[in-house]
Amino acid sequence: MGGGNGEAIEALGNTFQEETGIEVEMVYQGSYEDTLNQSFAAIEAGTMPEIVQIDSLHAKQILDTDAFQSVEGIMPDDYPFDNFLDPVTDFFTIDGELYSMPFNNSNAILYYNKDVFDEAGLDPESPPETLEEVMAYSRDIVDSGAAEYGITWPNHVWFLEHWYSLDGQTLVDNENGWGGDPTTVHTETETGEALWSWWREMAQDGLYTNPGMEAWGEAADLFYGQNAAMMLTSTASVAGAIEQSEAEGFELGTGFYPAIDDREGVVIGGASLWVPDGMSESRANEVGQLLEFMTQPENQIQWHQDTGYYPVRQEAVDQLEDEGWFEESPHHGTAFDQLLESEQTTATKRMLVGPARQVSVQLQEGSVEIFDEQAGLEEGLATMKENIESEMERYVDARGS
Repeated sequence: MGGGNGEAIEALGNTFQEETGIEVEMVYQGSYEDTLNQSFAAIEAGTMPEIVQIDSLHAKQILDTDAFQSVEGIMPDDYPFDNFLDPVTDFFTIDGELYSMPFNNSNAILYYNKDVFDEAGLDPESPPETLEEVMAYSRDIVDSGAAEYGITWPNHVWFLEHWYSLDGQTLVDNENGWGGDPTTVHTETETGEALWSWWREMAQDGLYTNPGMEAWGEAADLFYGQNAAMMLTSTASVAGAIEQSEAEGFELGTGFYPAIDDREGVVIGGASLWVPDGMSESRANEVGQLLEFMTQPENQIQWHQDTGYYPVRQEAVDQLEDEGWFEESPHHGTAFDQLLESEQTTATKRMLVGPARQVSVQLQEGSVEIFDEQAGLEEGLATMKENIESEMERYVDARGS
């Protein structure tokens, strides 16, 4: 993690080192994908660090290396696993055992510019809740000249996962990959057709602007520069969004992620901390101490307030509520409220897919072809499905049974 989030995590590591005398060296590796690729290289070279932060999207690929151990096995016997929020541990639990330690977890929410809403004649206290409302709000915003675009978000598969989970649908088969290796993707469905036809119309009518593939920073620039009135992005941006909107001179609003229609729940996001297998017992004990420290309620509270990632321990949540934190900073509470209102179903459990990167790229590139009118809706959805099925089959063949 870089930037402000990187500073926040390093501060926790420094405090642990001061309190225990155990040296902690945190090394920034770049993007989640950079970390993943360097982890594979380190496995081959036998130079794995004691802890690796892995994006939840890549959990299956990491599991398939057989190079990591369950964190549950290295934690103190009295560690309060039952104090974690169920929606958080649900994803990171494999065969009934917590395999990696939840840490920087999030979901996506809607950020919006209240001043632009007011200028466009919209109620700044009532953000859109559905895709239909997003389109209607965006038309009013663009037609009034209050902003150049209605909405933007990074072209990343995580946002597609949110729309599917909210609609109560899995993105891939075999219980979203939890019942076995998935073999297909559900693009040619009622949910898929509704989503991509809306996205296509938004782009055609100049209501949505594409910042680029996985362009998190570019999307933020469009929003804070007040070119786009709304932005979908991670709750991890809350602390920065509050500061940036104040610097740019507009009032920030946040709301739940807009749904296609129904509202079952959102998928988990962010990353977890994985521990490689094969280290000495004494070193594993030290790693367990650090993981315990990072998830202590007081440290989860500090982490949440410094970043926007939600606390993963119920005790931390209870303390924040008792102190009136969410009333004091309602933007921090938006994602947390959204999480607690989500049902725990197969659809809201993030997809577990071996070739996650390849699947993501096919969906992201295929989306561009549809909303840029390089392909018709039916053709584009069918092509994405065909290409992804090939990637899934290739992964299983290469890995072996």
